[in-house]
Amino acid sequence: MRCAVVLLAWLGVASGQLSAEDQSFIDAALGTGGSTGVDPQIGGQGGGQGPPADGEYPPCDNGRKSCVPYYLCEDGQIVTDGAGVIDLRFGGTGGDQHIQHSDCKEQYTSVCCADPQRVPVIPEPIKQPYQPVCGRRNAFGIHARIVGIQENEAQFGEYPWMAAVLKEDGGKLVFLCGASLIGTNVLATAAHCVYGQTNLVVRLGEWDTQHTTEFYPHLDADVVSVVVHEGYNHARQNLHNDIALLFLNGEVPLQEHIDTICLPEANSQPVYGENCFATGWGKDSFEQGQFQLVLKQVALPLVNHGTCQNQLRATRLGSRFILDRSFLCAGGNGADTCTGDGGSPLVCPDPTNPDRLVRSHRYILRGIVAWGIGCGTINVPGVYVDVTYFSTWINNQILNHQPLP
Repeated sequence: MRCAVVLLAWLGVASGQLSAEDQSFIDAALGTGGSTGVDPQIGGQGGGQGPPADGEYPPCDNGRKSCVPYYLCEDGQIVTDGAGVIDLRFGGTGGDQHIQHSDCKEQYTSVCCADPQRVPVIPEPIKQPYQPVCGRRNAFGIHARIVGIQENEAQFGEYPWMAAVLKEDGGKLVFLCGASLIGTNVLATAAHCVYGQTNLVVRLGEWDTQHTTEFYPHLDADVVSVVVHEGYNHARQNLHNDIALLFLNGEVPLQEHIDTICLPEANSQPVYGENCFATGWGKDSFEQGQFQLVLKQVALPLVNHGTCQNQLRATRLGSRFILDRSFLCAGGNGADTCTGDGGSPLVCPDPTNPDRLVRSHRYILRGIVAWGIGCGTINVPGVYVDVTYFSTWINNQILNHQPLP
């Protein structure tokens, strides 16, 4: 190493280009400058350079290591037992060491070395802003999977588009039905839930209706406009065209537990027999049932329109019953939605999404809970609003309610 330094010194002097920094390095390595405090008597290692006055070596490597004299660093670790550094009083060369300058720029003879006494500075992780994605189901919940819940209860944030429609009544909020967030300021629900209603509030991000211990708080937003489909006949009560849109007083900030559900394309065809999911806080049975405290979910297969009509004709509806084209059916397997679930979403894997057969696939709003004959009867499917049937109407209403530029 000394030969290399002498050669560097000779080249610098010969060329007349030896800088002050190069001269400082040569003086420190050869012990000729007198200004570095290097003691050439200790094995040729410059062992006379002591620690800074405050006893602390300057940090390096983003605060994880320390800048120390090169002879105090062995195999990347600071020498703490004096090995190779103490004066054994019998001379010796101590061997040459290669100086790695690293980011210890203040002293040429210092190297960046792991320090057992230095507490590493760990920078705070940068939290990335939430990236909204429609139809993303958080099957394992948000941040943690909650254990101990019932089999038909959803995880917190599992269905971030789920909303509760509430009515202000005497200073209290009364639950009416469910809804789905389909845009930052609009929700889809059943017309029979909100027809003629005023003073409506939408609650988003709700899960446990009786507690506020969720990871994130829910959000309430006022409804400023209710648009009921013009073909809905409330007086007749046959629930044809049973769809309505709720427009809010502003845009909802989308976040992990509050996000939108994708709408199906106008020509999207259902995959019959494939399981979809309906969610809500409605009753668990038609007669003397109890409303649910925690958001529930039920897996339901889609049923072909003709098959559903025939099964419904076997009920009190009679053999002449005609299932309107504005409806689709799901269930009949014993699982079902029920009273209080009206307006809630029926979501299915997006058939255009290549990942639809894995848990992370995207969902679309295929149906809206409308009506049924009882709840959970075998071979009697539940009846839902066919959202695909109304896709053009939905898009037109959203365009008509866009604020003017």
